[in-house]
Amino acid sequence: MSGRRAVSRARPAVVLSVPSQTEFLALVRDVTRRVAEDAGFDGTLAERLALAVDEAATNVIEHAYRGARDRAVELRFWDSVAELRIDLVDDGAAVNPRDVPQVDLERYASERRSGGLGMHLMGKIMDSVTFRRSARRNLCCMVKRKPGAQGPTA
Repeated sequence: MSGRRAVSRARPAVVLSVPSQTEFLALVRDVTRRVAEDAGFDGTLAERLALAVDEAATNVIEHAYRGARDRAVELRFWDSVAELRIDLVDDGAAVNPRDVPQVDLERYASERRSGGLGMHLMGKIMDSVTFRRSARRNLCCMVKRKPGAQGPTA
């Protein structure tokens, strides 16, 4: 029986693959919100998680794929007792998150800029955001601990 559990935990609860087109971001938000609610997050927090995933998918479309509309963004949702993990996988250009400049929110607001807050928002909403590249694919892994799980939450 323990072997079966290990196998079931090794598979994501939901997998969604969408074309690299901004028109599909509403679907990404809707599915993320629903999975987050089903995982036990309240509506407000589920909305915030949907925003973080939307920002990550937007970054894939705009930066890794440089606007190409014929590629795919794959989302994998992993629901465990303690956390919800969302992986975004793409085969676009490698993007090093250390190359993304830190956001100065005061200056940003005073200059009335738009765009460029995706990484900042992802980091503020999620408990963990990591990036790696393997087999010519990018993996963005975002984790949010469930309410009541051990450790501080964002």
